[in-house]
Amino acid sequence: MPKVFFEWLEQSEYPRTLPYDPEVKYPECPFEFAVSSSEKNDIYRMIREIFIANDMDRENVDTAKWNPLGEYIVPGNVVLIKPNMVSHVNIAEKDKKKGLDCLITHPSVVRCLFDYVYIALQGRGKIIIADAPVQNCDFEILLKDSGYKELFCYLKRKETLDLSIDFADLRETVLYWSNGEMRQCENPKKKYKSVVVDLGEESFFYDIKNKKKLRVTNYAARDTITHHINGKNEYCVSEALLDADVIVNIPKPKTHRIAGYTAALKNMIGTNTRKEYLPHHRQGGEKSGGDEYLDSNQILKYMNTKGNDVKNWALKYQFAHVTKIANDFSRRIGRVLNRKEENRKQFGMWYGNDTIWRSILDVNHIVYFCNRNGIMCKEKQRKVIHFGDMIVCGEKEGPLQPSYKKVGGILFSDHPIMFDYCVVKLMGFHYKKFPVLVNALKDKLLMEEDNEKMMLRSNVERYNVAVEEIKDNFAFEPTTGWKGHI
Repeated sequence: MPKVFFEWLEQSEYPRTLPYDPEVKYPECPFEFAVSSSEKNDIYRMIREIFIANDMDRENVDTAKWNPLGEYIVPGNVVLIKPNMVSHVNIAEKDKKKGLDCLITHPSVVRCLFDYVYIALQGRGKIIIADAPVQNCDFEILLKDSGYKELFCYLKRKETLDLSIDFADLRETVLYWSNGEMRQCENPKKKYKSVVVDLGEESFFYDIKNKKKLRVTNYAARDTITHHINGKNEYCVSEALLDADVIVNIPKPKTHRIAGYTAALKNMIGTNTRKEYLPHHRQGGEKSGGDEYLDSNQILKYMNTKGNDVKNWALKYQFAHVTKIANDFSRRIGRVLNRKEENRKQFGMWYGNDTIWRSILDVNHIVYFCNRNGIMCKEKQRKVIHFGDMIVCGEKEGPLQPSYKKVGGILFSDHPIMFDYCVVKLMGFHYKKFPVLVNALKDKLLMEEDNEKMMLRSNVERYNVAVEEIKDNFAFEPTTGWKGHI
């Protein structure tokens, strides 16, 4: 039976002092440090309690031999620690700290899990901490403002001849502003190669029509279509993913404009190095075979999205002047539409989106079933465990402009769909409203277990119930495009 456990502490908070040492020198701690009498570390203590509650290496608890992740990780493994490092800025919150706390995985969670991965490897193997943020993320600012830069410097010093430690921005292309103009270029700090994986007829896109309508914001339409036509359904993923024996997935649960919510399944999108391979919506309204918006004011909406197509094309070919003209045109049309329609649906950011779930589940099939050579297999190729940073989550206009939502928990599971099911219920939503979760529950490869067996365990009695029976929730406010639906 898969594990799923919610550790909750009402007054929990993130530690403030880098490198986020535990407040107590537990017997198994792998590193020397001076214990601070004033700084508590709820994160370390809560994750440790999750391990104990799930009987992980029970016979060695509270000894120097304790190795709770040993059932997943063995010496010599390559372990990918995958936080959510989506962007460097959150304009929804004036306070920078609050804005980052509800936007990205807090580095203190990464620090704690790094320690237990380090213990499990017993001095042999490789640890990679990596993600592919959105194209316009300034990765250096993100590392500096969040504390990750200082933390990475500390962790790098734990490297040995037999244990390699690395940190990476997995993106192949980045978007930046220069003299008031948007520009797109290759990522000069890319470390890992990319591998193109073709799911072919096994893709969730295989049987859909109107593939020429597939779109991703900020990428040329032709590039997206090219990878999902004529029997192909290709994704471009990092060798950091394919080389991994184990993935420690650390999502930041939030509401999401396109998918409705983001958790374990969606966080795997960050293993892709080129996001033009990832269809997010289909251009047009439902009557024309699209899922971009509702069928109203169609002429204006057509002009709006065509302007966006031109902008994305010009971005690719470095036509900065054309990019600016097309972007300004699209924005002006958008402002007119905003006056005509309250809570306007645009660019697939609404509950009618029938595209993004296909990309999410395709990517998860690659995560679990693609071998090191980029070949899809019938047997799982790596282990994946999930720790949701729910001390603070994001609500309203996530994932890029979420509002601060205090929850106070850490969610653990070794099953991605059970994890997501619990997140949605804890948010206060019904799983049947989210295409990604509805279709994941039907996916025999990922699901494996009957969803009727899904039980949540917790240190709090009211959460020790079947997942479907969770009544006590945190009443998240959905994004604009999902209001009235979930």
